[in-house]
Amino acid sequence: MPEADVQALARENFLPPADFEISFAPVIVNTGKELVLFDTGNGAGRRPNAGRTAATLAKAGYSPEQIDVVVLTHFHPDHIGGMTEDGKPTFPNARYVTGEAEYNFWSPKEMAEGKLARVGKLVQANVVPFADKMTFVKPYGAVASGITAVGAFGHTPGHMAYHFESEGRRLLLWADSTNHYVASLQRPDWHVRFDMDKEAAANTRKNILGMAVAEKIPCTGYHMPFPSVGYVDNRAGAYHWVPASYQLNL
Repeated sequence: MPEADVQALARENFLPPADFEISFAPVIVNTGKELVLFDTGNGAGRRPNAGRTAATLAKAGYSPEQIDVVVLTHFHPDHIGGMTEDGKPTFPNARYVTGEAEYNFWSPKEMAEGKLARVGKLVQANVVPFADKMTFVKPYGAVASGITAVGAFGHTPGHMAYHFESEGRRLLLWADSTNHYVASLQRPDWHVRFDMDKEAAANTRKNILGMAVAEKIPCTGYHMPFPSVGYVDNRAGAYHWVPASYQLNL
């Protein structure tokens, strides 16, 4: 988009026009039978202060050894970088779940060469070694009781969102269907550099946001700012992010 348009949107939303700050928010779900972790973070060394998933889990009262299931929404480095630490599995007792289309696209050895080699090499190092412990799901496939895969293709060829339901309460994890809480919501048609199929990703964004509004589902997105959980509102003629406060207190 023209730089002036992006900067104007930032100013309208009280954001600095020339700076962009991104959050990374893996999600842990306790089903009562299993601890399920969605995405593993950047891993050590990829960014300043990265590689803190295990330490953050400890603050929540969990250890990596307690994780029963690791779900990978897609294979971009900030989601698979934390699969291993110091060459060893970060979550040694877990089984793994990911989208079938995502794995089939990234896992061939030739993906470690050419223009997608940066991701392909990391997939070979961090994902392929776990294939014998991995379950591959399609849209509407189940991860565990109450956790269902939702097709959200476009950001990557097999990018998945996930829908949670328990005792009549729901939550939608949309992963990277949006990359920014203002630009992606208020301008869902704008193309995002990180989206591999930009038109498909824009359609996914509109579908996901439309569902969140129509069904009033609380949502979490990997790049939404703290607390990374909230609602989507469109009463002002555009989608807006409404951070959760006490609505979800148990």
